[in-house]
Amino acid sequence: MSGVADVDCSLGPSLQTKLVNLSAGFCAFTVVVYQAWFMPFSLPLFTGRDGYLRLVLYALYGVVLIVSLAVVVTRRDVRKAILPLAIGAAIAVVPIALHPIGIVNRSYLTTLALGGSAITLMLAFAPPIVLRLSASVTALNAIACFLDVLFTHGFTTTVGRAAGLAVNPNVAAAGLLLGGAASYRAVPKEWRPGFLVLVGGALAITLSRSTILAAVATVFLPSTVGIWQYYRAARRFRIDTAAWMRALAVAVVLLLVTSVALTTNRYFRAAISQSFAGVLSVNTDLSEAGEAVETSLARAAAPIGHPPQTNDASPLSIEPPELASSRSGPALSEESLPGDVASPPKASPSASGAARIQALSERLTGEGKRNSISARALFLERGLLAYRTGGFFGRGLEEAHVFVPHNTFVLFAIAFGHIGWLVPLGFLVFAFSLVRDAEDLPLGVALSGVMLTSHDVLLTPSLFIPVAIGIGSMLAAKTNPSRSREAYSSFVFGIGGGVGLFAAASVVLLISPPTGVDLTANPLYFMLLGTVVAWAVATLYFFCRSRRSGPGA
Repeated sequence: MSGVADVDCSLGPSLQTKLVNLSAGFCAFTVVVYQAWFMPFSLPLFTGRDGYLRLVLYALYGVVLIVSLAVVVTRRDVRKAILPLAIGAAIAVVPIALHPIGIVNRSYLTTLALGGSAITLMLAFAPPIVLRLSASVTALNAIACFLDVLFTHGFTTTVGRAAGLAVNPNVAAAGLLLGGAASYRAVPKEWRPGFLVLVGGALAITLSRSTILAAVATVFLPSTVGIWQYYRAARRFRIDTAAWMRALAVAVVLLLVTSVALTTNRYFRAAISQSFAGVLSVNTDLSEAGEAVETSLARAAAPIGHPPQTNDASPLSIEPPELASSRSGPALSEESLPGDVASPPKASPSASGAARIQALSERLTGEGKRNSISARALFLERGLLAYRTGGFFGRGLEEAHVFVPHNTFVLFAIAFGHIGWLVPLGFLVFAFSLVRDAEDLPLGVALSGVMLTSHDVLLTPSLFIPVAIGIGSMLAAKTNPSRSREAYSSFVFGIGGGVGLFAAASVVLLISPPTGVDLTANPLYFMLLGTVVAWAVATLYFFCRSRRSGPGA
């Protein structure tokens, strides 16, 4: 069905059409600039001269929110569809009022607002088309990772590991997994295996072991359920030979690129060796880390002559972690968090808990270089200690983020106390409650895996946007909102606007580079910029061509 239906207010047809056009354009713009990491990558480079830029950014946020609210007011079908999500999001932000508002809280609010707006705007237009755009952006991110690993000095914060415009390899891997799991159904069936091979190959070269494990579960569990459904329905398996031949061709190309990277990028070879060595030595490194923590505790207690008591001892200060190997990088929000926290959390834990947190923080200095797996274990232990000693209502997101627990559940437990566990669980409930068949399961499984290994999923718009698009697509399949054929031009304009904004920022940075950063000396930047332009041309051609057949399913 095309056109706009179920309008509450007595709006004229022209105004209704304009609202749908605005929804399509701003939805495409949001997906492109955030899921493709254009905005998070560019804004930190304007530090110190970003006053007007931030005014424009906040004005853009305001327009997106106003258009989203207008859609909610005028579209009964959209309002009815998003009501449960809106109630859940409102409940999720209530605990913020219990603590001071800071940059992490603003990142959380911005992420939820942009995610909610994306769902609202896509429901006002054509969800299948928005999902196809998300899949296209995911493919672009994968290609950027393969380009990144070809250069010894790319954009990655961890030399030798691919990251692309996401900068942080773990963040890049999480974005690829969430984007692929949310949007793979929108890829034409003849290209779907090739798309999965491309995303899987990019995941592999990020060397993010935790995300790779989550990806294995994301493929295995839905596949098992799908096979069981086929068996119960007594259906025959059909293999699309042509599609798998395309996937084989994609795999050959990716293997050639990886071989070139192994030959030319010595840091890539070293990162692979270190990754395997970390897996093999994890037991030894965990034992050494545990002994070091116990030794530090004994040394701290030695001057007193007896172990610290939890009743009469004054709270110890908790030093911030020296190793901030979180998934945030510059992509957490428009205002990047500082790498080092000047002042430690000022909570009042028991003396024994504070002493152990202090000992864990000391050991974590450099632990990531020894073994990132053992470092994650220590981060998680320290986070759980901070949760247990943080009080009933928690410490707030600002202090919780300092502990970098690498786990979304633990992060919100530290921030909001016992009720904090319910925030990430609520998002998982929405992801799984909308499942229609086995092909809808990957998003929920991927989101579970990323939440268990990352603490920034709900704090980073670029990670949350593909999740929101995936949930919105499943929501549309159940509620069947009206679709509009007329908004294709605006949708295409939104894609072009997002790429144009990135190109304009690139021109400014090349003419007047930021202090200490010379982009003109990095050939990777020009290669990525050319790839983005080529992707934009191909994507615009595809969507303009698709206009003839309507939104489609």
